[in-house]
Amino acid sequence: MTLDIAEIASLTTNVAMAGSVAHMVDSGDEVFEMLVAIASLVSSR
Repeated sequence: MTLDIAEIASLTTNVAMAGSVAHMVDSGDEVFEMLVAIASLVSSR
């Protein structure tokens, strides 16, 4: 399935937010697992 523009914008925002949280928290393993979970959700669409 193709993602529409709104979905892409939403995903981009979520990744950017996750990145800024990663800088604030600086706990690499947990953030990495969260990003993997996001990526798996996206790829399963």
